[in-house]
Amino acid sequence: MLCCVTGTSPEEPVISRKSGHLFERRIIEKYIAQHGKCPVTEQELTVDDLLPIQCNKAPKPRPAQASSIPGLLSLFQNEWDSLMIESYTMKQHLDTVRQELSHALYQHDAACRVIARLIKERDTARAQLAQFSARTEQDVNEAKAEGDTEMAQTEEDGKLPKTVITKMQEMSTQLTNKRRKRQVSDTLATPEEIDRFDQLVTFTPHSAADPGVLCVHIHPRSYDTIMTGGNDGTAILYDKNAGQISAKLAGHTKAVRRVKMHPTADIVFTASDDATVRIWKKQETGYKTEYLFRDHTGPVRGITLNATNDYLVTASLDSSWNFYDIATSSCLTAVNAAEVENPVRQGFTCAEFHPDGMILGTGTAENTICIWDLKTLNNVASFEGHTAAVTSLSFSENGFYLSTSSTDGTVKLWDLRKLVNFRTLTFNDSNPTNPSQVNSVSFDHSGNYLSVASDNVKCYSVKTWSEIKVLYNHTASVTDVCWGPDAKWLCSTSADRHVKIYTAK
Repeated sequence: MLCCVTGTSPEEPVISRKSGHLFERRIIEKYIAQHGKCPVTEQELTVDDLLPIQCNKAPKPRPAQASSIPGLLSLFQNEWDSLMIESYTMKQHLDTVRQELSHALYQHDAACRVIARLIKERDTARAQLAQFSARTEQDVNEAKAEGDTEMAQTEEDGKLPKTVITKMQEMSTQLTNKRRKRQVSDTLATPEEIDRFDQLVTFTPHSAADPGVLCVHIHPRSYDTIMTGGNDGTAILYDKNAGQISAKLAGHTKAVRRVKMHPTADIVFTASDDATVRIWKKQETGYKTEYLFRDHTGPVRGITLNATNDYLVTASLDSSWNFYDIATSSCLTAVNAAEVENPVRQGFTCAEFHPDGMILGTGTAENTICIWDLKTLNNVASFEGHTAAVTSLSFSENGFYLSTSSTDGTVKLWDLRKLVNFRTLTFNDSNPTNPSQVNSVSFDHSGNYLSVASDNVKCYSVKTWSEIKVLYNHTASVTDVCWGPDAKWLCSTSADRHVKIYTAK
């Protein structure tokens, strides 16, 4: 009698009541515990279905082969041969499994690439759809704004409405009275602290495919948000406290030249070389285009916010500047400087409101600075002195001084009370015959310090107009610079893709 599982004579034979097959007790009980069925017929089987068989437990006879040494050697040889054959079979099976695994991994990698491509195509399609929707909505808003403007216009053509002028005059009076009583902040940074400025943070928020960060603006109230615009056509909002990007604004098709954040509302402004200006409004899913202005025909190089925080001015290389009502997103007036008494032929490169809000300063590609009276929209003064295009301008907080920079490698300081240039800063230390282009100037809020962006960043004291600190951290031309509160820190952007924050150490 032989066990149906092991093929050997069982020590404790049992027989199945259902199938009649013979098994070794310990073998079949383990099998039933694991599978609950007969190993031969695969019928359900329990221990109770096993019937023990009484048999003679005489010792098993030794196999004939194990009765001699040559027989034992032959038996061992056979076992060894079987082991080698089994090992070879296992290796073949392992190789087959490895090939199948490699093929599966290759298919998984290919599937991941296909999914990534499809996701990219989906995101591109969504962006195009969003841009198309924004344009469609803007067309509707423009049509509505035109009707609102016609109803609201109370002045003759080409002039601002009286209500707007009155509102700006009232704000100008309030600011002038406050300025006379204002004291210098006790927490204002000292020249010694600025002399200890060193790099605190650096980050690269814009794409490496089209490198270059062109402009920067710090939130005028909270100071914890930094906004930048880049060659990649996007604007970035960076949370200084969290040390991370909080929003990315994509929609322009060319470089973003100017950015601005509203001090009290959750809206921001961007101006681009694609001849458009966008107003972005914060929503649950991020910033979305609220209005899109297409009034200019050339690259927009300047945007500035009036002291009332209700009006926006844009300036373009098409030689025009436009005055917008933010609430209605309507253009209240457009000034074509190519048709005035002293025409601007090559366009505007920058624009800035005077702190009182009743005067507008614009820089031109023809090396002049034009001062405009918003009551009459006339060019009441022109400053000439630069020999190349003006790149930026900044009014001091007291309203007495104007600083301008140019590609001729100079920064000029103008006294607005006397309408004269009283000082010129030059940047030709390394090569006097080929001075470095100056890209930006910025007074701090107190009007005590001036920063200049050129090949490096320089900080000056307004009291003595002496150089306090030079920062050489960028590896390419510095494009823009902006002060933090109380001149405690400074932010700069560069063509090397980096945005850097400096503070005293």
